[in-house]
Amino acid sequence: MAFTPREDIEVAKAAVCEEAADLFTADAREVITRAAAAYLGPRKLTAIELLYSPRHQSDLMNSGTSAMQAVQKAASWQVRGMSVPVSERIRRLWDILDQGKAAMAEEVAAVEPEPMTPETAGALLARRDQEGDSAYIFRILCSTAAGLAEKKTWADKIDTLVKSAASATTPEALGCMDRFLGELLRPVDVLKDIIGEQPNAGEQIACLLALVTETARPTDAPPKAVLAVPFYKLMTRAPMPDSRATLAGHIVRLVAGPDKMTSKALSDEILFVVELRETLTLKGELIGGEVTQGALERRLARALSDQTIDLLMQGTRSAGERVMRAISLHTKVFGDAARAYLEQYIADLMGQPQIETKLVPEDLSVRQQIKAMGALHRALKNSQLGERPKGRMTRQVEQAQTALLDRSRLLEKLNDGTGSAAERLLRVVDLCREGAFTEGENADRARAAAQQLMKRPDFLDSYLDGAEQKGERASRLRDLQRKLAEARIV
Repeated sequence: MAFTPREDIEVAKAAVCEEAADLFTADAREVITRAAAAYLGPRKLTAIELLYSPRHQSDLMNSGTSAMQAVQKAASWQVRGMSVPVSERIRRLWDILDQGKAAMAEEVAAVEPEPMTPETAGALLARRDQEGDSAYIFRILCSTAAGLAEKKTWADKIDTLVKSAASATTPEALGCMDRFLGELLRPVDVLKDIIGEQPNAGEQIACLLALVTETARPTDAPPKAVLAVPFYKLMTRAPMPDSRATLAGHIVRLVAGPDKMTSKALSDEILFVVELRETLTLKGELIGGEVTQGALERRLARALSDQTIDLLMQGTRSAGERVMRAISLHTKVFGDAARAYLEQYIADLMGQPQIETKLVPEDLSVRQQIKAMGALHRALKNSQLGERPKGRMTRQVEQAQTALLDRSRLLEKLNDGTGSAAERLLRVVDLCREGAFTEGENADRARAAAQQLMKRPDFLDSYLDGAEQKGERASRLRDLQRKLAEARIV
């Protein structure tokens, strides 16, 4: 299920009503919710309750300027970018509203809907003799609105609705419940009664996503949330598309909000945001579409900045380790701003004066320094950086390793070093197998040194020393052949 938020004007233009029946569409209800928010919100009312209750309609019309302000807002949104005067659209909306109000009063009087309560739901949800689908749905919607009329809080309304829905067994009945519930779930305050108090936005999203994707079970209901158990049971047994779409809207709101996703360190927060995009992608569509994508990109851009980069690099002991961590992040993050920041950060690190002396921690042995430079070289080579900066930086590492090999004479000492010829060979073979030497001149130099060592007259005897049986000697030679092949020495 993908849910894409829309701006006021976009919604209003999708709901240009031309007759009273148009007021009852989902888009029109959303326009009413937005345009009349100042009236509906404080009274804990929804657009669907207003539409199916003549009493609520009369109260709004008699409330002073509330109705006029709502009509003016809706009209101004609908004519934006058009040559139609706002005043003309206002007059047309008033005509439609007057017609709808009069027609609704007559229809409700004819139906005489009994208020829907958990106690009366079973009888009211049963079809009357010769009652068609449209008549049945209209009666249930009116009864539901009447049953919620005396409830003063969102929690009370949802509680009444969810308990009444327990008696709904047909798609038509559940569809009516879903229409109301989808709108009752819009207020932010409702969430704590549904999913409880969660420690952070990420935990809230996890709970909501399970409900949206129909993977939540009744046993997952937070025990301390007032409405959780009956709500989870209802969402488990029925499709409830409107309700799930509203919950998806809350996910988008949380992603776009300022609250942290986790209670963990900044590096974990970044990884959570990176993984969240995949988590929120359902059947190839990201919940919230471009709105969610933009919000996630902004989160990463805020997390990756001059003010936060030192926190992300805690524990690194050299410029090379910081480059590798930045490359690792670069392969995971998305968004032009975050990726550009890391690219510039890596370029700045590698552009420091005498960078060749800062690539690896000073307290490492020569062998460890060579391995660290090899790992840095591979990370740069396999990175998603541009080809030109990548080529420049890999050459810097190659040159630094060449200088280290020259300075330490590690390879030259193989012939006269301590230990047996076999032990000395295996040390350099293992370095080659691990990719410790940068490909090109340095790797060729190491392989040449190994081949030279293998030509020593005492090499084979030292390698086979202690292997008395013919089979054991053959096994050692096969093992050596395998290692030499992996190291690309032979």
